[in-house]
Amino acid sequence: MEPKNDISKYITSVKMSSKKRILVEGADDKDHISNLLNVLGKNKIKIDSAERIKGDCKHTSKNNRAKIEKIFNICKDSVKHSNLYYLCDREFKAFNVEEKIVDMMVDHKTDRNLSWTIGHSLENYFIEPDLIANAYRYLTSSEYKNNAAENFKSLLPSALRMIATITLAAREINKCSYPLGVIRWDDFEIIANEVTLNINVWRANENHEILSRFKEAFNKYKPVVESSDISVLSRVCRGHTAMQLLQRIFALCLFQAGSKQDENLAKKAAVDFSKIKEKNVSTALCESWLKTIADGSPNYPSNLILSVS
Repeated sequence: MEPKNDISKYITSVKMSSKKRILVEGADDKDHISNLLNVLGKNKIKIDSAERIKGDCKHTSKNNRAKIEKIFNICKDSVKHSNLYYLCDREFKAFNVEEKIVDMMVDHKTDRNLSWTIGHSLENYFIEPDLIANAYRYLTSSEYKNNAAENFKSLLPSALRMIATITLAAREINKCSYPLGVIRWDDFEIIANEVTLNINVWRANENHEILSRFKEAFNKYKPVVESSDISVLSRVCRGHTAMQLLQRIFALCLFQAGSKQDENLAKKAAVDFSKIKEKNVSTALCESWLKTIADGSPNYPSNLILSVS
């Protein structure tokens, strides 16, 4: 979809409107926040996506967060733009990664009208065991899903340790989405009630620079992650990486739940689940998230909602 406005035109359009609005990064963020506001009874607020705004320099041309930060810096002292609020992905902001990962932003942070997610991105709000397991149950009709869901919940801490390690290793080699395109559900193992990736055996028959650098970085960050609190790991994981890898880990749980009974059927259930499109998984996770909020959970960008209200 082509951008609707450039940055200057967007700023002008906000100035000419009295309607409260929130500027978020992408289309999925817009959907999630719109649905959140509806659940909270605040659906008169307009949600805009930076994805629909054309950047005006090299930095903003392909970076939605950069667009938001630029618009914020232009508008933050303007009374005529006080109706505009912003939500940015935190990414790695205020995480201190040394001998262990320390979260320097314990509560939601707001700078005037600009708020950050409490975790790496909006999807990190979905990382709760019951929330994820309930969403996954809607996505498969497998007879093994209930046993798989219980196993998945017990495995989640070890899964987050592994995903946090992958996140930091991918960041180290400047390949943020690696290794999503080359890692499968059956590359993982469940040993002693923990999910693991044997990094030294994984893709051992290959030899190229990205893989070698990733493995080196993985081994570098593994002890750092193992020394860190699980609550911090659920925040530092890259949101899209966590969503895709947790889906594949649940596929493994489906296989394990049924493999002794019928290995072929269990494998089919795992393969089918691993192939569900990320958009469909995200939709189910969001619906499960919204239900927890409707039931009173404070697990959402509360400072943003409070300030815009």
